[in-house]
Amino acid sequence: MKLDKSTVLDLMNRKVEKILVYFYDAWCSGTKVNIKEDFEITADLNKLELKSSPFDVYVEKIDADKFIWAVITKTVTADHTWKEKIRYIFSNEQVKDRCGCGSSFSFWDKKKPKIDINKLKDLKNKFKKWE
Repeated sequence: MKLDKSTVLDLMNRKVEKILVYFYDAWCSGTKVNIKEDFEITADLNKLELKSSPFDVYVEKIDADKFIWAVITKTVTADHTWKEKIRYIFSNEQVKDRCGCGSSFSFWDKKKPKIDINKLKDLKNKFKKWE
């Protein structure tokens, strides 16, 4: 796993010793990633071995394989109240779907809607009558 340079520098400057990188349910595509600094190390967490990392990085064991070759980039945007909002963009080859803003993603292919051609033709004919 790799974190963007500004996130690493921020964590180093604040002398953070450990972080938890985790997934949570979200809008659009279903999943988002976040970073937590205040947490307890429990048996359900894995410590990632990152080369030359100045802090320890933990992930949930059930999600550990999703962080292999992952890149996490911090973005700062304004929300609807114009307050600063931090979001993280998660990227790796396992991501199959992503929302428009890029912060929400899915590890599964988007389901294609079933189209009933006969119903579509019927609707088309009904609308032609109204023209």
